[in-house]
Amino acid sequence: MKQTSDRESIKSVEKGFRLLACLYQANRPLALEEFVTLSGYKKTSCFRLLKTMLGLEILERGPNSKTYQFGPQLVSIGLAALKNMSLIKTALPVLQALRNETHETVNLSMRDGNEIVFVERLMSNYIVNPNINVGDRLPVYCASMGKAILAFMRAEHAEELIGQLNFQAKTKRTITTAAALKKELNEIRKNGVAINDEELEKGLRGVAAPIFNHTGEAFAAVNVVWTTARHPSRKMFDRFTPTVVAAAEKISARMGCGSNTSSPRSSGCAVSWGKSSGRKTRRRRTETDSGRRGASC
Repeated sequence: MKQTSDRESIKSVEKGFRLLACLYQANRPLALEEFVTLSGYKKTSCFRLLKTMLGLEILERGPNSKTYQFGPQLVSIGLAALKNMSLIKTALPVLQALRNETHETVNLSMRDGNEIVFVERLMSNYIVNPNINVGDRLPVYCASMGKAILAFMRAEHAEELIGQLNFQAKTKRTITTAAALKKELNEIRKNGVAINDEELEKGLRGVAAPIFNHTGEAFAAVNVVWTTARHPSRKMFDRFTPTVVAAAEKISARMGCGSNTSSPRSSGCAVSWGKSSGRKTRRRRTETDSGRRGASC
């Protein structure tokens, strides 16, 4: 982090940002002693700064109560900043073309811990009273975009994240075990796309593909979602898959991903756990529901 020499600068603010930079660079929750070591600040100074940021919800306690991680207020600030960052600006024309071609709701998300955060959302004319907005979150294991990102993360990162998941059934179709999720992720890697077949909400389906950054690692995803009330046929999975994959590849290329990693089917950064389950991801029984209309999976 760049240090300022301005005499009018407030040193406590600089120190606070230095601690945030330490947390960002570590890419995991940190304990007080680790902040002291990484920042070079006195333990009492670190403690006061961390306590202040906890109160402001810039930080929150990690899985271990003695550690600290980024908090919801910082995420909200970051989401506001995202509006001026390259991903959304780069992706927006592609998302608009995808919505115009499919006539369905299109979403863009990024992973934050064990959740995805919606950073852009283009609604179709057929969805009323949407229940998901930009800034909202979903668990990675029951969202098509979450599974798409998770399947193509680096193996060590994905394994750590899966170990932290608290599985809760949203519907009868929700994945509720780590073993089942790993089988699903192997299928996603093989197929290049992730589907949501009423796992988040009955009557709601989606197809998602990962977006890769310049290092070739999945960090975001795009999807198309629809209701079974509008499209009861399972053929819609096959119909939307090529366009979603093409959109993800275009965004990946614009984000600096090389030709050898821009495609989910050729990425060298994906996860693989043992043998494939042999189950085709798309072979799930259809249940039609004409109720809920808020497409978000």
